[in-house]
Parts: sequence; structure tokens; C-alpha cells
Amino acid sequence: MTSCTVMGTPLEKAAKEIMGIFNNYAKKGGKKDALDKAELKELFSKEMKMFSATTFDQLATAMLQNDTSGDVDFQEFLKMLFALINCKEKECQQSK
Repeated sequence: MTSCTVMGTPLEKAAKEIMGIFNNYAKKGGKKDALDKAELKELFSKEMKMFSATTFDQLATAMLQNDTSGDVDFQEFLKMLFALINCKEKECQQSK
């Protein structure tokens, strides 16, 4: 992307929304560029209601087991988000 202010396609708008949601939850805590596990859980429970708490907990535990910082930066957040979306896509494909 060449500009952070010019976003007009649906995908560009979605990217801007994802960045905004992450930043809104991150600014609640001590670090402005990362989420702690409680903030991450709050974000997913409020913003991604299609996933159970168990699904989130399993993914968060698996993805954070080797993370020594205890925080999730934007890149790590995107990995988790896309892993959850991928799980949902697979679930939808199996139900067809």
C-alpha cells in the first residue's frame, strides 16, 4: 500500500478495520503496540463471536507456548486471526 489514508476497495477497508480493532484493544493496556493474553481473549470474544472460547484457548495456547514476551504484536495477531479464519473455512467446507 502506498498510502494509509486512501483505502477504498472492500479488502482495503477490511485491512483498515482490522488494524483499527487491534489498536483499540492494544491501547487499553500497558503496551500500545501489543496485546496481552487477556486483551487478546477480550478482543476475540467480542469481535469474533463465531468461535468458541475453547477454540480460541486451544489456538492461543498453541501459538503462544514458545512466546516469552507474554504479548501478541500485530504480526502475531494476524497469524492467529488467519489461523482462526482458516479453521472456520475448513469447517464450512466439511459441512457442504
